[in-house]
Amino acid sequence: MVAIRNGIGSNTSNKSRKAHPSWLVRLPLAISFFLVATFSFYGGVWVGMQTGLNSESNSQHLRAADSKERRDSDEKEFNSRVEAEVKRRMAEKNNASGGDSTNKSGDKLRRFPNTISKFATGVSLVSKNDFLATFDYGIPKPPSKREHESDPGKDDVLMLYGSFSSLPNSAKDGAIYADGDGVIPHMSAEEATTNCGGLNVIYTDTHDGLDQCIAIVGNYESYHIQRWMRIKPGGGSKMNTELPLAPVGRGLQTNGQDKFSAPTDKSALQNQAMIKTYLDRLDDTLAKLKPLAESCAGDDNTVIVLVCNTGQSDLLINQICAADARGFGDVVRQKTLVFATDEGMLEIALGLGLKAFYDDKIFEKMPEEEAGRYGDHTFTQMMYAKVVTVQLVNRMGYDVLFQDVDLVWYRNPLPFFHDKSNPLYDFDMLFQDDGARSLRYAPYSANTGFYYVRNNDKTKFLFRSLLYLGDMVLSMTSHQQALAALLDEHSSLTGLRVKTLGGYDFPGGYHYHRKKEKDFMKDIATGKHVPYLLHMSWTTNKANKLLFLKQMGLWYVNQKCEHGGGVAVAKELTTNGGELGSSCCSSEPLVSCHYKDKPSAIPCHDSPTIDKNGKDFWS
Repeated sequence: MVAIRNGIGSNTSNKSRKAHPSWLVRLPLAISFFLVATFSFYGGVWVGMQTGLNSESNSQHLRAADSKERRDSDEKEFNSRVEAEVKRRMAEKNNASGGDSTNKSGDKLRRFPNTISKFATGVSLVSKNDFLATFDYGIPKPPSKREHESDPGKDDVLMLYGSFSSLPNSAKDGAIYADGDGVIPHMSAEEATTNCGGLNVIYTDTHDGLDQCIAIVGNYESYHIQRWMRIKPGGGSKMNTELPLAPVGRGLQTNGQDKFSAPTDKSALQNQAMIKTYLDRLDDTLAKLKPLAESCAGDDNTVIVLVCNTGQSDLLINQICAADARGFGDVVRQKTLVFATDEGMLEIALGLGLKAFYDDKIFEKMPEEEAGRYGDHTFTQMMYAKVVTVQLVNRMGYDVLFQDVDLVWYRNPLPFFHDKSNPLYDFDMLFQDDGARSLRYAPYSANTGFYYVRNNDKTKFLFRSLLYLGDMVLSMTSHQQALAALLDEHSSLTGLRVKTLGGYDFPGGYHYHRKKEKDFMKDIATGKHVPYLLHMSWTTNKANKLLFLKQMGLWYVNQKCEHGGGVAVAKELTTNGGELGSSCCSSEPLVSCHYKDKPSAIPCHDSPTIDKNGKDFWS
């Protein structure tokens, strides 16, 4: 049997095997194994080193990315914690006062806390010009401002909303919340009040540099302003910031003067006597007065009422002469009813072809001379007469256009008041703007030298009230102040609608005497603008009124009829025949210069000045 091992036949002899030992035979195999093992070991080490380096690099990149992510997360968490802390502290502060400055979800900041939500849920702003045009309560703007002009610091109206449902549709969130830029939404008056079921309007201003605060108190509603000042309530001394706030009347000024102090017993007794005379003579007065008023009223039911004495007669004559010269003298004569307070004035009125009323019992104590200056005894007596006369005509059922004698019409204003398409037709009373913005004339600054009264129950009640407040007229030396207080009260009490007319078409002494109105007065003097009238108010005495009217080209009275001279002329004409108008009136204005620093129809360069530091009007 033959066996083969490694290519050697099994029949190889024993002698031959002994010649090649077994370790020698295995040596090549061992060397091969050694080389493979060595290569594998060092190759594995090299691969391992490369793998380790790559792994370390990847780990570093991963660690860097993880670090940035953690930083971003930490910053977000920090900011979130700060915001939460701010909200928490604000909530704690507000909760300490019983309120809540956030909404229910706590993610928006409210403008007002819930503690005042009944009258301040939200807020908006409206342009004052837009607001007053939309809700015209009749109050004037500053007299030097036209309807469209700005009023710095008071150009917007602050609207507060007392419920969520009253908020404007277009800006509910902006009205309630102060998020984002925090700006209060600004909108039109119509838009701001779309959902308002009611609207309470408060007018406020500061006087004499007063550091004023305004408190709105949710309480039983009042339609009056309660005033507190650091002053002695009795007046007589100036405001003192070291004093506590004390309740005061509406007329107390920072200088301690009280413009609405209560009338004294003396004034009350005087008024009592005048009212007794009025009531005792009332039936006879109405019997005489009614046919006169009826003949004046005509189809438009309007009577022009004037009150005059002999001392003011030349101003009345001028009014009629100017109307004749401007082409509407027949209308003025037809509509005017003169209440003459003395017999001389009665003769002049009748001589001019006017209807006139005089009762020696009612007017027996009225002075014949003109007032020496504003507020003197004669002036005060005439003011009371103006109250009585308007009340009498108003109670008989007529509309009244009352006017002082110191004004001149450029145009007939009656169509303005009778025009039903006029936006002002629905007002019960319309006044010329006095121009003063003092406390005692607030809030209408109504000039009682030119105003229109529509006949209704509200105006009748007002003038009855004014009649019985004669002691107030006497103590304040003017019915203007007393009437101003009643206008405010009755507009609130009965809904009386009062309107202060703009100065552009109804200018007065404010415009004539104020330097800031110089360009406006030049427009009038040159005919560039033609208003309805010019009222020479704000002028100390009658003598100056005449001079100013003369240099404005508004004087039409011949010299012989000035200063009460019309009485003698009227008596002469009564004896010899003739018309007072043709004797006293000039068909052309009698222009003359007197003061170069006052408005004039012609330059008055050579005339003196009347005001301190006055400058030439035409320079």
